Amino acid sequence: MNLKNSKFYKRIQELRNFSKEKIRKDREQRGLRTPVIRGVEMALSESKCVAPVIELEWSQLAGPLKEECSPRRRPSPPKIKQSKRKASAPAEPRLKGGQGFQPVKTIGLNDEAPVEGYIDLNNLRFRVACTARTDNSPRREEVLKVSDSKSAICVSNSRYAMIGRISKSLGYKLVKESKLWNILWSDSFPGVELFKNMKRFQQINHFPGMIEICRKDLLSRNLNRMLKLYPHDYKIFPKTWMLPADYGDAMHYAQNHKRTFILKPDSGAQGRGIWLTNDLKTIGPNERLICQTYIHRPLLIDGYKFDLRVYTLITSVDPLRLYVYNEGLARFATNKYVEPTPGNAHDLYMHLTNYSVNKRNSQYDLCDNDDCGSKRKLSAINNWMTRHNYDVGEFWSNVDDVIIKTVLSAWPVLKHNYHACFPGHDTIQACFEILGFDILVDWKLKPYILEVNHSPSFHTNEQVDREVKRPLIRDTLSLVSTVLADKRQILREDRKRVKQRLLKSKSDVQRSRLVAGATKVLSNKEGSPTNKEQSPEPEADSLAQQIAWEESHMGNFRRIMPPPDPSRINYYGKFFGQTNLVSIFQETAASKKREDLARKMRLQIEEKKAKQEQMLNSRSKRKRLIQPRLAREKHRLNLFRLKENWAPGYVSEAEERLRNTWQQMRTEAIKNLKITESIYSLLFQFGHLSNTDITTFPNLYHYLQCGYDITGAT
Repeated sequence: MNLKNSKFYKRIQELRNFSKEKIRKDREQRGLRTPVIRGVEMALSESKCVAPVIELEWSQLAGPLKEECSPRRRPSPPKIKQSKRKASAPAEPRLKGGQGFQPVKTIGLNDEAPVEGYIDLNNLRFRVACTARTDNSPRREEVLKVSDSKSAICVSNSRYAMIGRISKSLGYKLVKESKLWNILWSDSFPGVELFKNMKRFQQINHFPGMIEICRKDLLSRNLNRMLKLYPHDYKIFPKTWMLPADYGDAMHYAQNHKRTFILKPDSGAQGRGIWLTNDLKTIGPNERLICQTYIHRPLLIDGYKFDLRVYTLITSVDPLRLYVYNEGLARFATNKYVEPTPGNAHDLYMHLTNYSVNKRNSQYDLCDNDDCGSKRKLSAINNWMTRHNYDVGEFWSNVDDVIIKTVLSAWPVLKHNYHACFPGHDTIQACFEILGFDILVDWKLKPYILEVNHSPSFHTNEQVDREVKRPLIRDTLSLVSTVLADKRQILREDRKRVKQRLLKSKSDVQRSRLVAGATKVLSNKEGSPTNKEQSPEPEADSLAQQIAWEESHMGNFRRIMPPPDPSRINYYGKFFGQTNLVSIFQETAASKKREDLARKMRLQIEEKKAKQEQMLNSRSKRKRLIQPRLAREKHRLNLFRLKENWAPGYVSEAEERLRNTWQQMRTEAIKNLKITESIYSLLFQFGHLSNTDITTFPNLYHYLQCGYDITGAT
C-alpha cells in the first residue's frame, strides 16, 4: 500500500502546511515592531551628541510612516527635523546593515522641551519624541535583593518539596547539581570531594565535622570531656556512659544508686532501639550503646511528658555566630506520665516523646488549637508558663546557654575542618546549617540536652508544622549572605588566577618565593604595622558585610552568639581558650584506667563463658555418626541435579490428597488457636505494626483501636 496516496497522509500534510503558514504570519506581525524598537534602542545608545551628555527617556513611539522605495535602487537618506549643527561636529554613526541614523535635536540641561526627530530603519521611517531628564531628578535607589542577584539553588538532594517552593518564591532559580549553583541543600552529610570542589560563591547547608555533636556517642564524649574541664558549668546533660568503654563505671554507679537507665544506640534516630531498664546486668559487655540516667521528674503539661525542638542556625564557625529561631515545636507523649517501674518500662508511648514513635498510637491528638494536641508551638508553651507564673525570659536564656555550650564542645574540630576544606573562601561563608536541638525540661525548669539532629525533619503533615517550618526556611534563606557574592566576578577572578599560574615560569616562581621571604624577614625585623593591616583587609571587609547583612535580615531569629549581653562574652571566652589548648583526641589518665578496667571485666566474662561451654561439651562427648536430616536431604538433591536427564518424581493422587488434608488441618489449627490474632495483638501492643500489616488486616487493626480483645472467644 502506498502511504503517500492515503487520506491520512494528505490530512497530515494539510495540517503541517496550515501550521507553517500560521507561524509565518505570526512572525511577520511580531517582527514588524520588535526589531524596530530594538534597533531604535541600539541607535540611541550608539549616538554621539554635540551638547553635554544628557539622559533621555522614552515618552512615546509614534506609528511608522511608510515610505515607498524601489527595490532596485537604494533610498536616499531621509530629511531630519533638527537644528543646524556646527561644522566641527563628529561624523554620524551608522547602523549595521546600512540604515542611517540621524541624532535628534540637542538641547541644554535646563531645557525640558520635547525633542523630535526621524529614524530610518529597514526601509521604514519612524518619528521619535523624547524628553530630557536632568541630573537633579530623583533616581531609583538600588536595593540588593535575591531576585536581582539571579542566585541558583539545588534541592535535588532533598526530599522536602517545600524547600524548592519557598526558594522559588524568594527569587532563587532551581538548578541541577551539575550546574553552577549558589546554594546546595542536602539532607545528608556530603563527601569531602564536594567541599573541596566548591567555588568561592557557593554555599552548602552542612558544616564539615558537625557529626561531632550530631552522633550520640560523639556528643557524649565531647560533653563528658568538657564536664571534666568545667565541672560547674557543664551540668547540662544527664549522666552518660559510652558502652562498652565505660561498662565498669556504669556498673559501679548502678550498684550504688537505684536509678532507672535509658539505653540508646550510638548512631540511631527517630526513637529506634531505645529502651528502659533498672538492671544493667542484662546488657552484654560488648554491646555498643549509650547509657544515660533517666530524668524521672520531668515538667508535665496536662499530665503528659514533652520535649522541645529548638531550631538553631549556624552561619559561621570562625568567628562563631549562632541564631535561634523564636518559634519551634513541643512534642508530647501520648500516654499520661507515671514514674518508671518494671511494669511500665516497656510503654514507649509514655516515656518517649519522638513524633515517629507516638504517631502510631491511637491516642495521638491532632488539634489545630494552640493549647491542645500532641504537637504544639513554642509560643503556646510560653503562654502556659506565663499563666503558671514561670519566668519565661530566664528559661530561654538557660536554653540558649545549653545550645552555646553544646556547640562549643566541638568548636575546635569545626574550626579545623572548615579551614582545611575551604582555604580560599574569602568572600562569603561556605556553609550554614540548621540544627534541631532536643531539649528536655525537668520539674525545676532546668533544660537538659538530649540529642542534636543535623537534618531535622521538614515534613508538613500538620498545620502546626506548616506554621513553624515554612517561615523557618524562608527566614533562613533570607539570612544567609548568598547575595553578597558576585558569581561572574568571582569566576572571572578564578580564571585569571589560573591563567597567571599556568603562564608563570619556574624561574618566576623561585624569584617570587625569594622576594616573599625577604619581605617577610624585613617585616618581622622592622615590625611595620602597615603590612599587617593591609593583608587582612579583604577578609575583614567581607566579614563586616556579612555581619551587617545578617543583623538586618534576622527575621524571627535571635542572635545568641556573640551574646547580646557584653558581660557574657568574657564568660564564654574561657571555653574558647581552654578548648584550643586541649585536644579532644588526647588520652587522659582517667580514660586509660577506665579502658583497663573495662578490658579486665570483658576478659573475666569471656573466660567464664568459655568454661561453661567447655563443661557442656564435656557432657556430650559422643560424636554423631549420622548426619542431620537437613544435610542428608541437601546431599540427595545435589545428586539428583548432577544427573543429565533428571526429572521430578511422579506424584500420585493419593499423595496429593494427603498433602491437601494436612494443609487444611494446619489452616484450621491456626484459626482455632488464634495464632495470627495473638501475634498481631503483640505487635500492636509494642508499637511494631507496619503499614503493610495494617492494610493486610484492617479489621484486626480496627478492633484493637477500639479496645477489643481479638485473642478471646468470638
